[in-house]
Amino acid sequence: MAEEHQKKRKSRLKIFGWICAMGFVVFVVAGLVVLNRLHNYPPKEAMLDIKAGLAVRHGPRQVERFLEARYGSMTNAANREKAFLDFFNVDHIKGLNFLVSHMPAERRGSNITAMAEWVANYRETMTAEEKMYLGEQLNSPEGVAQVRKATSQYLQQDVRYRAANAMVISELLTTLTTLKNP
Repeated sequence: MAEEHQKKRKSRLKIFGWICAMGFVVFVVAGLVVLNRLHNYPPKEAMLDIKAGLAVRHGPRQVERFLEARYGSMTNAANREKAFLDFFNVDHIKGLNFLVSHMPAERRGSNITAMAEWVANYRETMTAEEKMYLGEQLNSPEGVAQVRKATSQYLQQDVRYRAANAMVISELLTTLTTLKNP
């Protein structure tokens, strides 16, 4: 009887060991998937975008609220400039792709349109000084290199993402042209 009890105990320990091993494997695989998703995107930048996206995922005016959550008040010229320049930040392009791809389809189109409108409105409401400063910054060798890198990154994105965001890109290009030829 003691022998039978010991066999059952060993059997239970084996089962428990296998369950623990499988749990560990699942944990490692899940960790690798998460790391793979964020591998090419700096965690700080990713977390700022994701945090802002999560904060505004419900309710009206998601784009305006996202920009304010991410950059601060849009009445501040420096915050508007930072938001605009981040469209040419390779890591931010990856982050926006991540956010757009995880956004419910029924809101995706309206949010992309709202972002294009924000860029157009920003271009229209910039002061002469803002235009001059931003133009100097983007037309500098560093700015030109940044725009080239951003263009390359954008072209690496899925064709459906590029097509969906064509309106935003058009507004960005119009703004760049305006800044080159004030």
